[in-house]
Amino acid sequence: MGNQFTKVTRNSWGSRIGGSFGGVIVGLILIPLCIWGLWTNEGTKDLSELAKKSVVVSSDSVDSGQNGVFASVSGKLVSEEQIGDDPFMVPGPYITLDRSVEIYAWKETISSEEVKDTVGGGSTTNTTYSYSKEWTSSPASSSSFEYPAGHENPTKSIDDASYKVSAATIGAYSINPETISLPGGDKVDVKPADGIEGFVKKSRYLFNREGASSAPEVGDIRISFTALKSGTSVTAMGKLNDGAIESYTDESFTEGQRTLHRVFIGSRENAIEQLHMEYVIWIWVIRVLGILGLWLGLGLLVDPIVKILDVVGVIGSVADGIMGFVNFFLALAIGGTTIIISMLLHNIYFLILVFVLIIAGVVYFLRGRSLKALASGLIPSAATPAASDSTDNSPPKMG
Repeated sequence: MGNQFTKVTRNSWGSRIGGSFGGVIVGLILIPLCIWGLWTNEGTKDLSELAKKSVVVSSDSVDSGQNGVFASVSGKLVSEEQIGDDPFMVPGPYITLDRSVEIYAWKETISSEEVKDTVGGGSTTNTTYSYSKEWTSSPASSSSFEYPAGHENPTKSIDDASYKVSAATIGAYSINPETISLPGGDKVDVKPADGIEGFVKKSRYLFNREGASSAPEVGDIRISFTALKSGTSVTAMGKLNDGAIESYTDESFTEGQRTLHRVFIGSRENAIEQLHMEYVIWIWVIRVLGILGLWLGLGLLVDPIVKILDVVGVIGSVADGIMGFVNFFLALAIGGTTIIISMLLHNIYFLILVFVLIIAGVVYFLRGRSLKALASGLIPSAATPAASDSTDNSPPKMG
């Protein structure tokens, strides 16, 4: 059977209009969701600012006077244990060891092209389904394919796996690998147990048969490993407690609650730089996705208008282009405004300033009203005695 198929679908003007109203519902959900995402994203904490506050502590010996201190400790990460993955990997000096299993499987790629009628509002959609083979750790189920016949994917017979040592140290200080966040490992050569059957070692991979590396077939398996090696130079950040590095939580008036309990490759400066880079990448990814989501949502809201105008193809196409252009700048304006306002309202100093200005405004307003009332005589002045009773009770003067 071939590996590329094209399905032609005819869509009437009425069905296209009806389908566009379903998109309106999606747009009404997507737009507030994107605004909420942009808003909360600006409250993301830059943990590099917390990391800068860490006290540099030597790993040569435990300093009991530093108990409770938020510290950064640099040195060699080592463990007395060795871990492996029998029979695929003999034990070695690793802190972490991760098995990755890939299977050679079919992949479905879908591409569509809609051709609108010149007049009448209908359209023809040409959908092409292409099938290719690739090494993947997550093979698609053939039942989800449009054309599953001849493209059947077997399930993985071996799963991925991860291992950690139970204890490790950085100089004189201990860490718990199960609770602290560890860095990812690097690719390591596969070292299978002697006499392993049914597998062949090629470079950094272990294949299920001879020839699978050069001429793989659907269902073939290859296994590889990544590991964090013992002896790696690292920096750990956390709270010191009797020679152990534990989780540290900072209660900051300006930043709120921040927690750091992590091991980084390299020096303290490398750790701070990595944390800041992660923050910048994350915040900009959400910003871009949020604005693109707004653009998509706005497009879905006006799509029924475009579909109606498609009764004359050229008019619908022009309207689609104009609305797409307008919606992009509208999404940019809405998203940008949301970001700026959220940035300000997530800044405690700005909120304090706003609060002070509001209080000052209220005081100024009340003081102004009092002065106006005093000027109009509604409130007696402190310098003017109150009017006396009209009845004069003083005794009459004698002739």
